[in-house]
Amino acid sequence: MKAFLRTPDTELNRICITCTAPQNDGETIAFTNEWKVILHPDQSGLGSCIVAPLRHVARMADLNDVEWQGFKEVVSELEPALEVTFGAKLVNLSCLKNWAYREHNPDPPYLDGKPNPHVHWHVVPRYESAVLFAGVEFKDPTFGEPFEWRRIRAQKVRRQIIQAIQSELNLEFVETQEHT
Repeated sequence: MKAFLRTPDTELNRICITCTAPQNDGETIAFTNEWKVILHPDQSGLGSCIVAPLRHVARMADLNDVEWQGFKEVVSELEPALEVTFGAKLVNLSCLKNWAYREHNPDPPYLDGKPNPHVHWHVVPRYESAVLFAGVEFKDPTFGEPFEWRRIRAQKVRRQIIQAIQSELNLEFVETQEHT
């Protein structure tokens, strides 16, 4: 997997933030030629990430064989890294595109008046007991049940979470200008 040599400059794509190039997304943890891993905005599950293809793909059926293989490789590195880094008991993966179809505040925003979904996976570490990270306690009150997002942004420790995951991954560092 590849990551950044420096913290990227944030310059989100306004039409689809998931399409933002990894070098322009300040929440990027790592990327490959096909995929990027970003820290999820909600840290209800410490270390929650989003794995998204670098090109805009509306349906999973539209992913090509190289992208599917790349997804397997990303997950095979990311899942154990989250278990080791934070002591997660297990890691859940889910593909949700529902927000693209919301009438109010769709995410990503509508394109030409129509929903504009972008395939992505939520990667959520699950914890049997509370975890203390960088002085902040994270709890998983629904462990053993479906995960519930609680809008925990963890603003003060986001950079530390990203760095902790990066240090556990087998990363090959590259200059950000190399990847477009």
